[in-house]
Amino acid sequence: MSLVVTVFVPEGIVMAGDSRLTLAYQERKKDGEKPMTVEHQVVLSDNAYKVEVLERVGVGVATFGASIIDNMPVTRYVWRFERTEVSQGETVLTVAQKLMHYFRTQFPDVEVGFHVCGYRREEEGSVPYVYFCHTTKEAEPKRWNADEQGEIKFGVIRSGDTHVVDRLIDPKSLPVFSAMPLQDAIDYAIYLISTTIETLRFEPKFPSVGGPIDVLVITPRGMRFVQRKELHVD
Repeated sequence: MSLVVTVFVPEGIVMAGDSRLTLAYQERKKDGEKPMTVEHQVVLSDNAYKVEVLERVGVGVATFGASIIDNMPVTRYVWRFERTEVSQGETVLTVAQKLMHYFRTQFPDVEVGFHVCGYRREEEGSVPYVYFCHTTKEAEPKRWNADEQGEIKFGVIRSGDTHVVDRLIDPKSLPVFSAMPLQDAIDYAIYLISTTIETLRFEPKFPSVGGPIDVLVITPRGMRFVQRKELHVD
């Protein structure tokens, strides 16, 4: 499981994700003479990457849902997708559409989702696009930062294990995203994930979210990680 959060404000888009890699498996046992199935969940690592940059097209991708496919991290397939399926000049929408098609075709029985974000140069300037994608729950990418008339709106979306975040976000007391500075958007995304991690330390349930938090910032001027775990030697 994962937790990824995308906050979109006037100055830019913030994409953040945790680093926990988990595995669920089933074991058949006998309770007396009656067979039963026991499901186990284990933490494999706290060093997984869930926020990636498609540098060729200037698009950010955050992954949630299945974190391992055919014994490899899902990000490995995102890298392969970029290398084989993405061309320069693609829009955020075409990248999102191709990404859904790629995973549905390659792994039709796997449930995996994405936030796909970036800017596109249009007549009125650089326009932000924030898409929610899921291989089994959405037929097409769903744009979250515009209303039915196409007017830009600001806010937050979260995906993965959101049961703690859903308690933190009160629809009646949301931040004023239309006036939120970019630094506050960074802090807010980190707050939602770090509070989830700390809460799961004490709640009697499987700690599905954990590890360092990676944070990607996208603006009309470009994109960069403001927080990113690096390879190191202790």
